[in-house]
Amino acid sequence: MEEEGKIRFFGEVDLNEKGGRISDIPSWCLDVHIDEMEEAIGRKRRQIEMGIIPQEQIYSMKEEIRMEQERLDKIKDGKPVLTGTQKDKCYSAYKKLAERISETLPTRKEMNDGLVNAHDELRRMKEKHISISPEIAKACMVKPVAGKISGDEANKCYRILGAALGENTSTERLRRDGGGEAYKTMEALTKAILEGKTIR
Repeated sequence: MEEEGKIRFFGEVDLNEKGGRISDIPSWCLDVHIDEMEEAIGRKRRQIEMGIIPQEQIYSMKEEIRMEQERLDKIKDGKPVLTGTQKDKCYSAYKKLAERISETLPTRKEMNDGLVNAHDELRRMKEKHISISPEIAKACMVKPVAGKISGDEANKCYRILGAALGENTSTERLRRDGGGEAYKTMEALTKAILEGKTIR
């Protein structure tokens, strides 16, 4: 997958003819989708073996199986095999993203108390405010502005990096309980971060 040391997360099946991504997340990250494809292929093979499929339909079904298996193999082959240096870079980016996502997510207490402002939450997800290295951004196919990405993009990068490293991919697990100081608005939380306060 990697050429000349470059980290690549999006494979052939994830790109269109112009080289742009056709989905936010690489196919190899989608375990449920892969499981469903494997089950569908296995089911068709069993039906043929059991003689359930009419003779005149067997050839076309075998062709379906061949094409589906080919796509499945490409998806699985798309998962990068990272070198030691690449793993270090990915893990460093993964940890930094985890910290920033955790800092900016509303706490469970704020959510339970109904203190989350929808406008602030939308801004958190869409505005570019989380730093990322150019190399990791390029590998995840997101476009930073002044070296920063949005909350939405950070979530995608965190999920991709987590899957590649065999780590957690759920940003919900990064959400703080909020047992300490709670911030009633996103402005208050952002101000606290800029002031260098420890966010718990």
